Amino acid sequence: MPIYEIMRLRNTCNAEMNISIQLALHGAPIIKGIKIANLISVAAKEIESIHKILSGTNICYRVLKTGDEHVILYLYRKKELKKYIFSADIREFLELYGYTENNIDEMLQRLSDRIMLHKNGKAEFPHEIGIFLGYPLMDVKGFLENSGENFSYVGYWKVYHNVQGALRLFQKYDEEREKTVREVMLGKTIREIAV
Repeated sequence: MPIYEIMRLRNTCNAEMNISIQLALHGAPIIKGIKIANLISVAAKEIESIHKILSGTNICYRVLKTGDEHVILYLYRKKELKKYIFSADIREFLELYGYTENNIDEMLQRLSDRIMLHKNGKAEFPHEIGIFLGYPLMDVKGFLENSGENFSYVGYWKVYHNVQGALRLFQKYDEEREKTVREVMLGKTIREIAV
């Protein structure tokens, strides 16, 4: 179903269905268990509904940045995130940015604090967030070393290494988004379709 058709249908849905469609559009790879984390911008008033929609799944969430009416919500699979974050090469990389904590919740709090410092104009954007989104380390390093330029491909992130692998993964993400949106539009709940 084309995005414009989905957006048109969202206008006719109840609030919970509308939020479920938004989660499906922007979080399908994490809902389907092929990505460890994702970011989504939502209205602050939707947090309670999102909590209800995600309950009973293995998907956690955390507010990383607040605005007046919108928040940046970090969706993640805690077990998979911990495995990735605490692998030796990732851990070594994050320590360069001050992430010395041995607890994933404390690390996420540090990330959230760094994002808020940026929001308030007191620090540069914490580009290490790519690691917390499960991006390949070489691509995060490539982004930082090239100041976001000279990438080989751009999709869900800027790719500096293994373009073919990234293309396959991006295609899988797109396929899962289409399936997930279709399932939600047919009346399934996020809880029913989450892996």
